[in-house]
Amino acid sequence: MIADHQLIVLATLAMSLLLFVTDALRYDLIALLVVLALAAAGTLTPREAFRGFSDPAVVLIASMYVFGWSVNRWGIAEVLAQRLLGVGRRTAAPSESWLAARVTLASGLLSSVLSNTGIVATLIPVLSEISRKHLIPASRLMMPLAYGSLLGGLLTLVGTSTNLAIDGVLRDHGHAGLGLFDFVHLGAILLVVGSLYFLWFGRFLLPSRRVDESLTEHYRVPQFVSEVMVEASSSLNGCTVGELDLLARHELTVIGIVRGEGGALVVPGPQNRVSEGDVLVVQGEPQSLVTLRDELGLVERESVDVEGTRLFSSDVQLVEAVVPAGSALVQRTLGQSDFRARTGLNVLAIAQHGHVRPGAMAERRLVVGDSLLIQGHRNDIARLRRSRQLIVLDEVLTRHLSSRAWITLAWLVAVLAAAGVGLLPLSVAALSGAVGLVLTGCIRPDEARGAVDWSVLVLVGGMLALGIAFQKHGLDVEVAGVLLTLCQGIESPHFLVGLFLCATVLFTQATSNVTAGVIMTPIALSVADALGRDPMALVIAVLSGASLAFMSPVAHQANAMVVGPGDYRFRDFVRVGTPLTALLVAIEVVIVPLLWPMHHIV
Repeated sequence: MIADHQLIVLATLAMSLLLFVTDALRYDLIALLVVLALAAAGTLTPREAFRGFSDPAVVLIASMYVFGWSVNRWGIAEVLAQRLLGVGRRTAAPSESWLAARVTLASGLLSSVLSNTGIVATLIPVLSEISRKHLIPASRLMMPLAYGSLLGGLLTLVGTSTNLAIDGVLRDHGHAGLGLFDFVHLGAILLVVGSLYFLWFGRFLLPSRRVDESLTEHYRVPQFVSEVMVEASSSLNGCTVGELDLLARHELTVIGIVRGEGGALVVPGPQNRVSEGDVLVVQGEPQSLVTLRDELGLVERESVDVEGTRLFSSDVQLVEAVVPAGSALVQRTLGQSDFRARTGLNVLAIAQHGHVRPGAMAERRLVVGDSLLIQGHRNDIARLRRSRQLIVLDEVLTRHLSSRAWITLAWLVAVLAAAGVGLLPLSVAALSGAVGLVLTGCIRPDEARGAVDWSVLVLVGGMLALGIAFQKHGLDVEVAGVLLTLCQGIESPHFLVGLFLCATVLFTQATSNVTAGVIMTPIALSVADALGRDPMALVIAVLSGASLAFMSPVAHQANAMVVGPGDYRFRDFVRVGTPLTALLVAIEVVIVPLLWPMHHIV
């Protein structure tokens, strides 16, 4: 009979999975609810429930975020990527397939020691420039970027937070844990195979979109932008833009004022005054535009010239931007973040999950991967780019490494070397390096705090608490017994590795890779213990399976971030990611038991 506390753990797991799948709440909030449920029910003591937040894995993840910020701040990842991809060289247009393979390899190598979402954020503008320069559809490059970053996480222990969470579970169960380069040979094989996949079979599956389509065409701007002339009799004459309450009531925005003989375009602020003869470029729903003209007696002009000087000029740009993981805009509306007042920029349209949604933008919650069409002065756009709250997809300049870039590299190499030779525990070495970056002026203390994605730390800490509950109340042993019964005595290492690989892969597509890793690792350890075999092959199957999040745009934030720039649909990930997942699983089923034999433990 299942004990009461076991029922509580299972109910908590089931509820968290339901919330994950339905995306009803943020991942970090779900993790906190898990901790509170287990502690409030007495299933875990407060010390046990909160132990995950003090795990060395949490400290290590936070430290690597600081390194990632410094690496991106000083252009290290960008310069390395440009060198690897040949950006700036005067060469003939590269082959699409070779370029896709190089993108996969480059993003994988960079993601081996840095955050995969950080690398994706850095390389999206680089690939957008390559796409424009060589007329290669961005959809042929962005998915290899995301997949390569996921595979790169299998090269080192610090490659992804999932690896570190699994390492924490191993140590909680009394095992030695994982070394920095314990599975680099497997990761290298999978990364090379992933690169070859896009060189050959995968290139036929990648979609081709937006080659000749302009930004205004893609975002359907002409449907939601109109021009009206201010007559002498209009009540708008003499008002400032900030005083136009009627426009706000109808959810209309003045995104430009065209005035003077030269037709100069002004991106208005609240203080700009409307005068007779001005042409207002107004954005909003078509019905609202009709209502505005009827109520104020405005004269409609011919359809706005979206490809001419009405929306952009020598000083006013139209750019596309993507919401990255860790942005302060995530789960907030443009209204809540006061985006226009803070940045001086207009958002003309938003695309979510590959679908353009131009209307009612101020109240739409932004999620990772949303694409925004932004209009504004060049200086304001440059400031937005430096804020790193959005990835701006315009021209990427060739950069050179500064002295602080070299200092950052030196600290990173020192951390990896100290941990690799066993001089310091990895968490201690990483924290020492992060502090060193602050002391040497590579990053300010406030920047270090802002660099950390606290939601990931909360997710890892909360899910580790669920893993502790699994172990404490024997659920890992119970599930292991059920699995062994269903397998009817089959003890083939290849079969068991395949079983855990497939289960973890499916788990990852539906929830998060951290959750999949933390739940499946104790079960893998219990199965190996019941069979009296070395557990490492099954642990590696779980660890690698949690990174094969290829079949859904929401399976990993790296996938979500490329949806907009690549103009992908959900079916694109299924079509491209499923064969790649099957190929890598088949390879692992063969080689993992060979690299980590499941010897009987005496």
